[in-house]
Amino acid sequence: MKTYVKLLEKYERDLKKKFEKKGLTITVSGPAGSGKSTGAKAIAKALKLRYFYVGEIFRKMAKERKMSLEEFSEKREKEVDLEADKKTLELAIKGGVVLDGRLTGWVAGDWADVKIYYDTPLEVRAERVAKRDKKSKEEALEDIRKRDEEDNRKYKEIYKIDLFNKSIYDIIIDNSNFSLKDAKSIPVKLVREFLKVKGGKNKSNSDKL
Repeated sequence: MKTYVKLLEKYERDLKKKFEKKGLTITVSGPAGSGKSTGAKAIAKALKLRYFYVGEIFRKMAKERKMSLEEFSEKREKEVDLEADKKTLELAIKGGVVLDGRLTGWVAGDWADVKIYYDTPLEVRAERVAKRDKKSKEEALEDIRKRDEEDNRKYKEIYKIDLFNKSIYDIIIDNSNFSLKDAKSIPVKLVREFLKVKGGKNKSNSDKL
């Protein structure tokens, strides 16, 4: 098993000596406002896994520096991303966790038993962010576009990864028309179905689902 992020491979070798994977590792990725956190939390609760939100690290630091999240995304040092991704990889290798973050699928790589991507349209995401952050849809749309572009530029620069390349993912979700109940139940159903189909090497885990 290995990470898909070349820059983390040396760190990964050290982690493999320290930890033995116990339990499932599930990654949930997607752009801002996609609803991935709702799904990730529901999966963690249903499967009795720890929930880890990578974005909380960035939100906390942005607040400490008195910056908006968009401004912080543009100006934060690459070392901040690297430390966050090292923590993500460590948790992926330990197992028993749902990792919620834009790059978690790439960072966890083969350590993830399931990699999920939320492919929600920009307009829908803007409406959600506008409602959540109490701003106009136009302002939310501009903020999301800027953040998407800046994060993708940063990850290409640091890791040579295209954030919107969906080829690595096992499950892709468009939750545009989901009710709140669907948003919590459907991702759990999809994960359980995927693990049962995967069978064999995951049998010890999938039998408990």
